[in-house]
Amino acid sequence: MALLLPIGCANKKRIAREQAEAQRRQEIERQQEIERQRVQDSIALAEAQAEAEREALRLAEIERQRVQDSIAQAEAAKKAMVQTLYIPRMTVTLNVQGRQISTPATLRWQRGTGAALSIQPLAGIEILRAEIDAQYVTIIDKINRRYTRLTYDDLAEKGAKTNIDEIDAWIDTHILDRRNEPQLTINASRAGINGTAVIYTGSMQLDQKMNMRPSNVDGYKRVTLEQLVGGAL
Repeated sequence: MALLLPIGCANKKRIAREQAEAQRRQEIERQQEIERQRVQDSIALAEAQAEAEREALRLAEIERQRVQDSIAQAEAAKKAMVQTLYIPRMTVTLNVQGRQISTPATLRWQRGTGAALSIQPLAGIEILRAEIDAQYVTIIDKINRRYTRLTYDDLAEKGAKTNIDEIDAWIDTHILDRRNEPQLTINASRAGINGTAVIYTGSMQLDQKMNMRPSNVDGYKRVTLEQLVGGAL
């Protein structure tokens, strides 16, 4: 018995060590499995992120192409539209401050550039001219050598809010879209001025080379719109 007791204790210690070693190996294997899974998850996440980035790039390229196509279509549509218009025969009637004038006139217009309305009551002699560009509306009284120049903000304050794009769109709708009619009657009321224009469409000239240089007002006196209109009528 005295000999067996140490042997039994040694066996217990050996078994305990083996169990501890087995548990340690199991823990190592468990940690290794956790690390393998973490690495696999990291790889899967990186692949998913890379796929998401590729998809984002693909969608961005699709959107870029869509924008380019839209721009190209808009440019093609714009090129297909009438770019210039000349009306050598029209009659304009204006009612301003209770007074009325009716006179022959001509109109020149270039898309995106502007327009010029010339009032010519006597055999092509110009007495009044209105010019429109991207920034200003200029009205010139040739008889009294006076002019007024208004920005679009100035016009808005007078109740005539517009801009060059809206003017182009107005000409498209009210003149060019109706150019097959034998005669056009157009009524307009802006900034306290009521007007009627009768356009003889048979004389209209489209897409011809147009000179839209502004008139020289050197030596002309600049006045307000109200002063110019009052003196011109």
